[in-house]
Amino acid sequence: MKIVAVDLHQVIVPMKPDTVHSAGVEDPLCAPDPITGRRLNFWEFPKWIIELRADNGLVGLGEPRRGDLYGPLCQYADLIVGRTLAELPIGNLPLPHGDDYETYIIYEAYEMAWLDLLGQHLGVPVHHLLGGKRIDRVPIDYWMGRASVEDTFRRAQLARELGFCGVKMKCALGDPIAARVAAVRQAAPGFSIVLDPNERFEDLEGARRVARQLEAFEDIVFESPVPQQRLDWYVQLRREIPQKIALHLTSLAQLLPALRLEAADYYNLLGPLVQFSEWARLAQAAGFPTWRGTGMDLGIRDMSSVHAAAAAGCTLPSDIIGHLLREDDLIAEPMPFSEGALLVPDTPGLGVTLDREALEQYRIS
Repeated sequence: MKIVAVDLHQVIVPMKPDTVHSAGVEDPLCAPDPITGRRLNFWEFPKWIIELRADNGLVGLGEPRRGDLYGPLCQYADLIVGRTLAELPIGNLPLPHGDDYETYIIYEAYEMAWLDLLGQHLGVPVHHLLGGKRIDRVPIDYWMGRASVEDTFRRAQLARELGFCGVKMKCALGDPIAARVAAVRQAAPGFSIVLDPNERFEDLEGARRVARQLEAFEDIVFESPVPQQRLDWYVQLRREIPQKIALHLTSLAQLLPALRLEAADYYNLLGPLVQFSEWARLAQAAGFPTWRGTGMDLGIRDMSSVHAAAAAGCTLPSDIIGHLLREDDLIAEPMPFSEGALLVPDTPGLGVTLDREALEQYRIS
């Protein structure tokens, strides 16, 4: 089998109404684009679909994270076209890949497409190529941005009605965090809650202040409460506050020192599928549960995360939720969901097909 062509499709798929922030909140929830430096809300950046075409007629699908990625995607396409199966070893494709965000998101997308293609060729699901699934169901949380107390209550009600068992909420120091947590517990009493301020509890005292406000509530996780380079702060917080703490990491170079210091209770990990699966199993072997991080993605990348989380055995709820909160997921078949979890497919490859009608609807030049 030989790669003969790469097709790239640029799309913008808006978020559904009333899924991110409440009215009046201005928070892009993302850094400037790593390629162009543009500053936008995360949902305004383009998404991309990769079709990796082989000489046997099979097509593998990939989807990078959002961004102005046309240039790097084309550069990687030039490097992979003409390669044969023997030249594309799983976990070490002959493409640039490192710990920096700019290269790993492009590598991950091509790895995803290659694993989809290879799985179809061999007649096995992607999780088989990642070491085999350790779980049949990948739990996921509902998600919301920085919402008002009233909107938080209403969205938590909706999440419970949809069959979710927990929610992840964006927040920042100064938000009505305790009132929002109370609203969730009123609307959905059994929900677990992850509070993700993107490091914006600012410092130890800020995190302590929020922790004190939440003393009456159980089953609360702080994800990235303070700057993540201050692992010493995380070690101290774990000793001082009752809430569990999670770190959101994207490389082995970040994970290893955190594990050595026991800086967190849980790890939200991102990265290429093969490496992610290895890192997650490493963290779990050290006694620290993990989940698969995402970025409000479409169906292709979300399904790749299901395979990766299944192969890694991620039992904590992942945030594989973009396919439900965007206007469309761009895949033909809905991702099967039941009782708070996505079901792991056993069909060859990723187990999804591109919805070409939806692709044309959301395509941009």
